[in-house]
Amino acid sequence: MNRFAFLAGLLVAADLLSPSPAAAQVGPGLPTGPGQPPGEDAKGDGVAEQAPKTPGLLPTTPALPPPKSKRKKFELIEIDGYFRVRGDWMKNLNLGFFDDVDFGGAPFPQPLACVVPTDTMSPGNTSDRPCGDSIKTTNMRLRLEPTINLDETTSVHAQVDVLDNLVLGSGAATDEDAIRVRRAWAEVTTPLGVIKFGRQPDQWGMGMFHNAGGDDPINGGYDLDSDYGDTIDRVMFGTLIPGTRLRGAVSMDMPFTGPTTVSGATQPTEQARDADDNDDVRQWSFIMSRMDSPTEFRDTVDRGEMAINYGIYLSYTKQSWTYTADADPDAAPDANAFVPRDLTQYTPDVWVKLGWKNLLVEAEAVAQVGSINRAVDLGIAEGESVDILAFGGVGRVTASAVEDKLRFGLEVGGASGDSHDNAVEGRTHFSNAVLFAPDDGRMSRFLFNPDYEVDLILFRELLGTVTNAGYVKPFLAYDLTKSITAKVSNITSFALKPVSTPGNESMYGVEFDADLGYAGNGFFTGIAYGVLFPLSAMNHPVDDSSSGGPGFPFGTTGENAGDAENAHTIQFRLAVSF
Repeated sequence: MNRFAFLAGLLVAADLLSPSPAAAQVGPGLPTGPGQPPGEDAKGDGVAEQAPKTPGLLPTTPALPPPKSKRKKFELIEIDGYFRVRGDWMKNLNLGFFDDVDFGGAPFPQPLACVVPTDTMSPGNTSDRPCGDSIKTTNMRLRLEPTINLDETTSVHAQVDVLDNLVLGSGAATDEDAIRVRRAWAEVTTPLGVIKFGRQPDQWGMGMFHNAGGDDPINGGYDLDSDYGDTIDRVMFGTLIPGTRLRGAVSMDMPFTGPTTVSGATQPTEQARDADDNDDVRQWSFIMSRMDSPTEFRDTVDRGEMAINYGIYLSYTKQSWTYTADADPDAAPDANAFVPRDLTQYTPDVWVKLGWKNLLVEAEAVAQVGSINRAVDLGIAEGESVDILAFGGVGRVTASAVEDKLRFGLEVGGASGDSHDNAVEGRTHFSNAVLFAPDDGRMSRFLFNPDYEVDLILFRELLGTVTNAGYVKPFLAYDLTKSITAKVSNITSFALKPVSTPGNESMYGVEFDADLGYAGNGFFTGIAYGVLFPLSAMNHPVDDSSSGGPGFPFGTTGENAGDAENAHTIQFRLAVSF
């Protein structure tokens, strides 16, 4: 997911307040197959480990290339991935409200038969149509992650989705939907370090902000329920700092270049190119970490020692101008569409993980700090600026007992918000959020990565992610057998800026989730149930603007007003990883 493209309607530098997003979640399936946790590069079996360096060889000593006849001893192609089928039953996720823009909308789309006809004055009028409050749907995905190993030091990687989230029964997929190549990059190990270049996954820490949507940081293996995933175009160099256990990396990122062109009126070319440098978003990232492999971390704890990993991921983003005209390469160029932006942003992301005896503590915190000094096209007067100040964080403590069969703990998290209602107040999903208001002078809404899965209903479906919210989540998991695990959790959530909720109140709701899953020999299946008891922040108050009230859009006589009703979901998963 290109985070800058997501907010293109607001700023072409859309990485300002996007998540960038699965932890301790209660979710279907128990992925324990191949794959690495965040920060670990996956490496399949069948490729020999790099041979030990020659004794006395310094890390900075260049290695001579092998004879041409021996440079390519073998070609080994590995294909990892998974195939999944997901079934969902969703009851009353609209919380009893009508998704009618004229009456403030609803937090989730209603079934088609409940859509309000344009010639109907009242949203409650469904006449003889079979309007219900539940939806059943099933979809599938085949994900392929091939690796071409040229030798022990050079490899090429890709990620390809086949029939991505195709709804079963919907008919044949179009060519565009049938196969989607999402990533392609290369990794080369040199005596000085590792070089990665191309369109590659972006993963860090707990996955609260940078989340590639591929690995399950709790159970290991694939996150079989992810839908998004951060992908970034970059060239990165990383190395082990001599004399320490720290790894450092620096990268040049290309999050957004503006319009591109394949052919021109005066100089036709088949090679696509950037149409102009001035509107490019430039970004540099710096990473410093101590990060053990999962086996090393566990071995340290088993020896009775304290294991600690930590690191910081810092991004610096800059954009001087932006191009506001049609980005279609066939559209006529418009030099007047270049407007000054003068955007600068710093995004530090700090992560720590500590293990000791039967305790595991992990935390991550992110800040977005910067400014937009020129935004006349967005309603900001010349000479005035917009401050960027947003925060998000999550912490989790997990304890184990009964020979590690029982795991329990507590997770807390939060993301800053702002005082703006969504474009349609009742549509609470973050895709409807107003992230920028000319009369505010500040951008303060933070969004978790949508692939950081906290629950089954409120954050996953109704809000889309954790934003303008805090939550407290106690959880428990127990291994009934080596292959069967049961999980339960409770999520109590509240708004940090109540004025931007539909009900202008603090409490979003209380949700209970439960899961029963089986995992064995690459096969996974699970069923989960969730129920949300919405509270005052999700209510639709009657419009009382005539008496000096806040002016709610849900109707003056209760057309789409009232207390939010309970919502339920049942999710079923079948998957095979390889």
